[in-house]
Amino acid sequence: MGGEMGNREKALAATLVMAVLYAVAAGVWFFHSQTAWSRAKKQYLKAVDAYERECKLINERNKWTEAYEAEKAAMPTFASGKATDTTWLKLMDTLAEKHHIAISQRQSGKEVESGDVLELPIDVKNWEGSLESLVKFMHELENTSDGMFDIRSLNFKPSSKKGYLKGSFVLTCAYMREE
Repeated sequence: MGGEMGNREKALAATLVMAVLYAVAAGVWFFHSQTAWSRAKKQYLKAVDAYERECKLINERNKWTEAYEAEKAAMPTFASGKATDTTWLKLMDTLAEKHHIAISQRQSGKEVESGDVLELPIDVKNWEGSLESLVKFMHELENTSDGMFDIRSLNFKPSSKKGYLKGSFVLTCAYMREE
């Protein structure tokens, strides 16, 4: 009788194993639920923040509409069908010359419609000048009242001339057409 378990001991061992398995299952369920609740809470707080930001923007709608209309009124307008590339190229060349930026290769792209606004990209493949001249040129482009400009990409590297840079950039000119 020493090595074998009786039916009573087997039943007791099976009951003990089942109790341990139920305890493990309850523990796993509890910790998994707690993690799920934590994730759900984080998602809820993010949604609340997004809702509050959107409500704030909705409340500021008049402010943003007025700002948009003011910018739109300041935007240059051209007659329907009139070519604009010569206007923008001439203005860019004038500002570049004023700030000692030598542009040797440039080409205007195709007019692109972006909502109410039309954009004309000018691809300058080769320019040369000092860093200070480049900064002044870009600053005047951004702040001129003669047009609305944005430099979409700018690449440069040291030039063979000491203290100079050379490279390329894409200048986008924004304007509207008369209806």
